[in-house]
Amino acid sequence: MKYLDLVELIKEKPSYSKAGVKVGDFGAIMSETPIDGNWQVVFSEFYTGRDIADILVAEEDLRVHEAVPKDRYPKK
Repeated sequence: MKYLDLVELIKEKPSYSKAGVKVGDFGAIMSETPIDGNWQVVFSEFYTGRDIADILVAEEDLRVHEAVPKDRYPKK
């Protein structure tokens, strides 16, 4: 993983839920390097770009994507 990679949250944890992030949400890596195996990730609403959360996420809880898969676009 690297700075500005597009990532998807693939595992649920109470700290993510508390921040308003759920499995399937997409975000961007905002740190140059991990901090104790965690990456700083900003999750944003799909069509508005409004930030949902800016949190640390364990590397194993993320999947890197080149782009949001077309079948994963939420309905407007």
